[in-house]
Amino acid sequence: MSRDPAQGEERRRELERLQRRRLWLGVLLPFLVALGICAAILGTTLSLRQPMQVTLMADSALTVLALIPISLCLFPIVLLSLAMVALASRWQARTRSPLRRLESWTAALEQNVEVWLRGADERVLNWAVKVAPIRQLLGAFDQPVAEAQEEVDE
Repeated sequence: MSRDPAQGEERRRELERLQRRRLWLGVLLPFLVALGICAAILGTTLSLRQPMQVTLMADSALTVLALIPISLCLFPIVLLSLAMVALASRWQARTRSPLRRLESWTAALEQNVEVWLRGADERVLNWAVKVAPIRQLLGAFDQPVAEAQEEVDE
Protein backbone atom coordinates (compact mmCIF):
# COMPACT_ATOMS: atom_id res chain seq x y z
CA MET A 1 0.00 0.00 0.00
CA SER A 2 2.60 2.50 -0.94
CA ARG A 3 1.43 5.84 -2.18
CA ASP A 4 2.62 7.17 -5.43
CA PRO A 5 4.53 10.45 -4.79
CA ALA A 6 3.32 11.87 -8.09
CA GLN A 7 -0.29 11.26 -7.09
CA GLY A 8 0.23 12.96 -3.71
CA GLU A 9 1.84 15.97 -5.38
CA GLU A 10 -0.98 16.20 -7.89
CA ARG A 11 -3.56 16.03 -5.06
CA ARG A 12 -1.74 18.81 -3.17
CA ARG A 13 -1.70 21.02 -6.27
CA GLU A 14 -5.41 20.38 -6.82
CA LEU A 15 -6.19 21.35 -3.20
CA GLU A 16 -4.09 24.53 -3.53
CA ARG A 17 -5.90 25.42 -6.75
CA LEU A 18 -9.28 24.90 -5.09
CA GLN A 19 -8.18 27.00 -2.12
CA ARG A 20 -7.08 29.86 -4.43
CA ARG A 21 -10.36 29.62 -6.32
CA ARG A 22 -12.36 29.78 -3.07
CA LEU A 23 -10.33 32.78 -1.96
CA TRP A 24 -10.88 34.48 -5.31
CA LEU A 25 -14.64 33.81 -5.39
CA GLY A 26 -15.30 34.42 -1.70
CA VAL A 27 -13.10 37.39 -0.87
CA LEU A 28 -11.29 39.02 -3.74
CA LEU A 29 -14.10 39.09 -6.32
CA PRO A 30 -16.67 40.75 -4.01
CA PHE A 31 -13.99 43.21 -2.89
CA LEU A 32 -13.14 44.09 -6.48
CA VAL A 33 -16.83 44.47 -7.39
CA ALA A 34 -17.40 46.80 -4.41
CA LEU A 35 -14.25 48.73 -5.31
CA GLY A 36 -15.46 49.04 -8.91
CA ILE A 37 -18.87 50.31 -7.75
CA CYS A 38 -17.17 52.87 -5.48
CA ALA A 39 -14.90 54.01 -8.33
CA ALA A 40 -17.87 54.31 -10.70
CA ILE A 41 -19.85 56.33 -8.15
CA LEU A 42 -16.86 58.56 -7.42
CA GLY A 43 -16.14 59.10 -11.11
CA THR A 44 -19.76 59.86 -11.88
CA THR A 45 -20.05 62.24 -8.94
CA LEU A 46 -16.90 64.12 -9.97
CA SER A 47 -18.12 64.45 -13.57
CA LEU A 48 -21.50 65.88 -12.57
CA ARG A 49 -21.80 69.63 -12.33
CA GLN A 50 -25.36 70.33 -11.25
CA PRO A 51 -26.36 69.95 -7.57
CA MET A 52 -29.44 67.89 -8.48
CA GLN A 53 -27.29 65.33 -10.29
CA VAL A 54 -24.93 65.10 -7.33
CA THR A 55 -27.87 64.61 -4.95
CA LEU A 56 -29.28 61.86 -7.15
CA MET A 57 -25.92 60.15 -7.28
CA ALA A 58 -25.42 60.47 -3.50
CA ASP A 59 -28.83 58.93 -2.88
CA SER A 60 -28.07 56.02 -5.19
CA ALA A 61 -24.65 55.57 -3.57
CA LEU A 62 -26.27 55.44 -0.13
CA THR A 63 -28.73 52.87 -1.39
CA VAL A 64 -26.11 50.68 -3.02
CA LEU A 65 -23.39 50.94 -0.39
CA ALA A 66 -25.41 51.09 2.85
CA LEU A 67 -29.08 50.20 2.63
CA ILE A 68 -28.87 47.11 0.45
CA PRO A 69 -26.16 45.43 2.58
CA ILE A 70 -28.07 46.31 5.74
CA SER A 71 -31.26 44.81 4.36
CA LEU A 72 -29.38 41.70 3.26
CA CYS A 73 -27.87 41.31 6.71
CA LEU A 74 -31.22 41.80 8.43
CA PHE A 75 -33.09 39.38 6.15
CA PRO A 76 -32.21 36.27 8.24
CA ILE A 77 -33.33 38.09 11.39
CA VAL A 78 -36.66 38.90 9.74
CA LEU A 79 -37.10 35.27 8.71
CA LEU A 80 -36.24 34.13 12.24
CA SER A 81 -38.77 36.58 13.68
CA LEU A 82 -41.49 35.30 11.35
CA ALA A 83 -40.69 31.72 12.33
CA MET A 84 -40.85 32.65 16.03
CA VAL A 85 -44.26 34.30 15.52
CA ALA A 86 -45.56 31.18 13.77
CA LEU A 87 -44.23 28.95 16.58
CA ALA A 88 -45.64 31.26 19.24
CA SER A 89 -49.12 31.07 17.71
CA ARG A 90 -48.86 27.27 17.62
CA TRP A 91 -47.63 27.14 21.24
CA GLN A 92 -50.36 29.55 22.36
CA ALA A 93 -53.02 27.13 21.17
CA ARG A 94 -51.32 24.26 23.00
CA THR A 95 -50.94 26.14 26.28
CA ARG A 96 -54.49 27.53 26.41
CA SER A 97 -56.08 24.61 28.32
CA PRO A 98 -53.26 24.20 30.91
CA LEU A 99 -53.40 27.93 31.57
CA ARG A 100 -57.16 27.79 32.06
CA ARG A 101 -56.70 24.92 34.53
CA LEU A 102 -54.10 26.97 36.39
CA GLU A 103 -56.47 29.94 36.42
CA SER A 104 -59.32 27.88 37.91
CA TRP A 105 -56.95 26.34 40.46
CA THR A 106 -55.74 29.78 41.62
CA ALA A 107 -59.35 31.02 41.83
CA ALA A 108 -60.27 28.04 44.05
CA LEU A 109 -57.16 28.64 46.14
CA GLU A 110 -58.13 32.30 46.55
CA GLN A 111 -61.59 31.30 47.80
CA ASN A 112 -60.06 28.84 50.29
CA VAL A 113 -57.68 31.52 51.59
CA GLU A 114 -60.58 33.99 51.96
CA VAL A 115 -62.58 31.45 53.97
CA TRP A 116 -59.56 30.73 56.19
CA LEU A 117 -58.89 34.45 56.73
CA ARG A 118 -62.54 35.11 57.60
CA GLY A 119 -62.40 32.29 60.18
CA ALA A 120 -59.15 33.65 61.63
CA ASP A 121 -60.66 37.15 61.78
CA GLU A 122 -63.73 35.84 63.64
CA ARG A 123 -61.54 33.95 66.13
CA VAL A 124 -59.43 37.05 66.80
CA LEU A 125 -62.55 39.20 67.32
CA ASN A 126 -64.10 36.59 69.67
CA TRP A 127 -60.86 36.41 71.64
CA ALA A 128 -60.67 40.24 71.83
CA VAL A 129 -64.25 40.38 73.18
CA LYS A 130 -63.42 37.77 75.83
CA VAL A 131 -60.22 39.59 76.87
CA ALA A 132 -61.79 43.10 76.94
CA PRO A 133 -62.79 42.98 80.66
CA ILE A 134 -59.27 41.91 81.63
CA ARG A 135 -57.81 44.80 79.61
CA GLN A 136 -60.08 47.23 81.47
CA LEU A 137 -58.94 45.76 84.79
CA LEU A 138 -55.29 46.13 83.81
CA GLY A 139 -55.90 49.71 82.71
CA ALA A 140 -57.24 50.67 86.15
CA PHE A 141 -53.74 51.12 87.51
CA ASP A 142 -52.49 53.28 84.63
CA GLN A 143 -52.07 57.02 85.02
CA PRO A 144 -54.92 59.06 83.62
CA VAL A 145 -54.13 60.51 80.21
CA ALA A 146 -54.44 64.16 81.30
CA GLU A 147 -51.95 63.72 84.20
CA ALA A 148 -49.49 61.89 81.97
CA GLN A 149 -49.70 64.76 79.47
CA GLU A 150 -49.02 67.40 82.17
CA GLU A 151 -45.94 65.54 83.36
CA VAL A 152 -44.54 65.40 79.88
CA ASP A 153 -45.11 69.16 79.35
CA GLU A 154 -43.16 70.11 82.53
